[in-house]
Amino acid sequence: MIRAALQRPGRLRMRLTVVAAASALFALVVLAALVLPSLQHNLEQSRLASLRASVLQISNPAALLTFGNRPTRAEMQNYASRVGVARISVFTVDGLSLLHTADSSGKPLGNAASVVEETASLHRDVLRVSNLSEGRTALLAFFVSNGGLDGVVLMEAPLGDVQQQVTAVERRLIIGGGLAFGVALLAGALAAEPLARRLARLRAAADRIARGSFSEPIVDSSHDEIGELARSLEEMRVRLDALERSRSAFIANASHELRTPLTALGGYLELLTEGGLTEAERSEFLDTMGEQVLRLTKLATDLLDLSRLDAGGITVASDEVELGELASDCAREMQAIAAKRGSTIVVEDGEPAPARGDEGRVLQVLRVLVDNAVRHTPRGSTITLRTETTPWGASVIVSDDGPGIPPEVLERIFERFYRGPGAAARGTGLGLAIARELAERMHGRLLASSGAGGTRFTLELPGPSAEEALASAYTESS
Repeated sequence: MIRAALQRPGRLRMRLTVVAAASALFALVVLAALVLPSLQHNLEQSRLASLRASVLQISNPAALLTFGNRPTRAEMQNYASRVGVARISVFTVDGLSLLHTADSSGKPLGNAASVVEETASLHRDVLRVSNLSEGRTALLAFFVSNGGLDGVVLMEAPLGDVQQQVTAVERRLIIGGGLAFGVALLAGALAAEPLARRLARLRAAADRIARGSFSEPIVDSSHDEIGELARSLEEMRVRLDALERSRSAFIANASHELRTPLTALGGYLELLTEGGLTEAERSEFLDTMGEQVLRLTKLATDLLDLSRLDAGGITVASDEVELGELASDCAREMQAIAAKRGSTIVVEDGEPAPARGDEGRVLQVLRVLVDNAVRHTPRGSTITLRTETTPWGASVIVSDDGPGIPPEVLERIFERFYRGPGAAARGTGLGLAIARELAERMHGRLLASSGAGGTRFTLELPGPSAEEALASAYTESS
């Protein structure tokens, strides 16, 4: 998915450029759609108010309405030129009808007739902008009275100059839009270029990782989304590198661990088949071969457990267990092994320690800890198992009175196949790694500490009511 996201940075560059330009163009279109109609409306209303004030200041429209003295067209045209309108029409109200008594033009009224009728019916002035055959026109209809005679004086003033102003603004917007579009294209291309180069580097890094090359780090110090992606890729590279190293080391160590006992068994079998051995030597060889077979069996079991852990094939129950009872069971099982080395296993009496976990897996972890203590302490040592309770759960502590573990070794004892100095022939280096994995699967943890007085391993498990809270805390901390 990451590689797919990094494919074809050229297309991304083009898309970013087009998006930037389209955004600028869209913004200008929206601006024009919002500004131009409002501008035209405001200019037209301003012209209407200005015309009305000018007409009322120059003369009284009611003077055009007289009994029996109908103004001539020339007089009407002269009056229209004085007040600054293109046409003047005079209508007399005769009952329910309107009589067209005078006009500065002989053309039909058209849409303006409705304004005259509205003024006569409302008995008040009406100012409106309408679309006539000449274009947008300001209509000023005055309801007038003169000598007991009511009428309507209609004045028409074309708004061509207003339309010209709006058109000029629209033209400037188009020119500005074109320039902005070009600038946006250029700016988008310039802004997209470094992004495309960074993505190309990330794509190359993803290709290297896909080919299995983890040596070259991925560096991008930016704090944007691409920088976060780079840091995620770098973290993935580090983890994959560690996983690859672990896999290679696992294969090498597993091969070595299998080859060593197999070589020993082959050698002993060859000696046994040659004959000429005393009964004591034969018995010694058979005992040694049995130890090697046990070592192979343990190694195979550990490798199978690790494989199942990595594959998620091991299920861990979450039952209520009593750690004190499990510690006693483990001590009884391991007592014979400890006796062979002259060591002693002691279970200290303590208060009940209920916890949640898998009984079989808890015993498996305790066996590993006790066996590890028996094999890595001098003869005659004492291994102690003690339980404790805490506010969040319970724990089992396996301690010994051996010489302790050096700090540099203690830091690595949970690594797979790691064995401290002098421990090469006393284990596979897998037991503690498996034990920690099992502890974490039970939402617990396995801790180790060591000093001059001996070594101490602590298996901590959540209590019967604290499992969910502890699982969440461990997930966040990890």
